[in-house]
Amino acid sequence: MNTTLSEQSDWDELLDFITDKQLTPVLGKEMYKFKQDDLLIPVDEYLSKQILEINNVQDQQNLTLSQAVNYLVNEKKVKMMDVIRKLKSMIRDINFNFPLLEKFLSISDLNYYINTAVYNNVLENNLKAVRNETATSINFSINEPFSDSDDLERLKEPFVFNVFGSLLNTVDPALSEEDMLEYTGSFKEKIKNATNIVNALKNKNLLFLGCAFPEWVVRFILRLLSNEPMHDWGTKRTIIVVNDMSDARKKQYEFLKNYDVVTYPGNTQDFVNELAQQWKQKNPLAIKNKMIFLSYTIKDKDAVENLKAAMEKINNVTCWYDNREIAPGDDFKTEIAKNIKSADLFIPLISANSLLHKDGYVQLEWFTADNVNTFRKIDGNTAKYLMPVVIDDTNPYDNNVPKYFSELSIGKVPAGNPGQEFISQVKETLNLI
Repeated sequence: MNTTLSEQSDWDELLDFITDKQLTPVLGKEMYKFKQDDLLIPVDEYLSKQILEINNVQDQQNLTLSQAVNYLVNEKKVKMMDVIRKLKSMIRDINFNFPLLEKFLSISDLNYYINTAVYNNVLENNLKAVRNETATSINFSINEPFSDSDDLERLKEPFVFNVFGSLLNTVDPALSEEDMLEYTGSFKEKIKNATNIVNALKNKNLLFLGCAFPEWVVRFILRLLSNEPMHDWGTKRTIIVVNDMSDARKKQYEFLKNYDVVTYPGNTQDFVNELAQQWKQKNPLAIKNKMIFLSYTIKDKDAVENLKAAMEKINNVTCWYDNREIAPGDDFKTEIAKNIKSADLFIPLISANSLLHKDGYVQLEWFTADNVNTFRKIDGNTAKYLMPVVIDDTNPYDNNVPKYFSELSIGKVPAGNPGQEFISQVKETLNLI
């Protein structure tokens, strides 16, 4: 592999690493960006602003989370445990969409993750949402014991090693730069008995993805997690570093060139998009079909057929609705409820017809879907589930439209014929772009 990842042969080699289970991704804060309107907002930035605001700090708005914690503890004399307690509450309540992370986690050949962010529940919740798999998680800690992972070759479910601890699960997550220094200082000694974790770092190719740390920390972490002298980098295995563009990255990449580390010229999002696309092309059968539940009233049969035809032109998408799929003798209520629960996306077709009978069966489907959506959120599944559409001239905010729909963004799909923008939204929601 070239020292700059750009040629198709480089991508092919990287894909081989993934297929052969010879790649360990090390995820950083640039992977944790949630969608707000048309922007991707880093969780780090969100938490920093929130914790400063709670502590009535108005003049330090551009700090990273680490810098914000340093400022509160050292300048404002806020107790670290109070900072941790408030951040814990914030991160527990996070319920955003993380398209970049979701796309990366859709690469199902990857099953082992080193996580350098302390908001590990975001990673684990998204694994559940994207792959319907519950991750096993181990948190490094200076003050608490921790165990080893299972054998890398026998993992039956995703595994996450949180190298700087966890806001939710450890008493001493590394939030400040001082914390990071203490963690890295004790890491090498404490990790010795965790043979499988060491093997994931020492004997596999490493992909440092979105690990944007202060200059001194980057070099230290690379050396620590690679678990080998810098002059050996690139000789026995490949180390790849991908970060967003910045002045700090320019210096880092220049430094890393001296040690045969592979870098990527684009940003983290570009890399993930390209990698996911190439992996899907190479593994079309590995992509799980997505199911959309279409909820409609019988008078809108033509519209639902139009929408179904358009949706099923999207690769790896099937649609379900009660008129066609229930076999004679089936318990239709149970069958419908089961499919609402298992659907990846629920699209209710709102119209004058569907709002005519307030107690009709379509309203029961909508109520069931809203309950399913609530329980998904409780379980930490942040993937978008409800996507209501209006198919006629009905006012989306009509009093007869259930509040749990009118509080969302309601699309317009005249007579069930979606425009390209709506189709793109469905693809993005189902992680099929």
